[in-house]
Amino acid sequence: MPRLEMNFINSEGSRTRLSMNDAREDLLGSDVKSAMYTIIDQNVFDFAQGHSARLVRTTYEDIDLPVV
Repeated sequence: MPRLEMNFINSEGSRTRLSMNDAREDLLGSDVKSAMYTIIDQNVFDFAQGHSARLVRTTYEDIDLPVV
């Protein structure tokens, strides 16, 4: 499952990232934007506005090592 990364601008103008594992594959931009502004409205973090978001998928590939 992908990781959702949401980027916010804090009150000092710096970008801050909030990441969550196991995001749904079918997320829409409107869903994420709504969630971001709910987080901002709850005032738990020093987030002033939403900036951007992305889904991150990581793949791993094992490498066979020769026996020495």
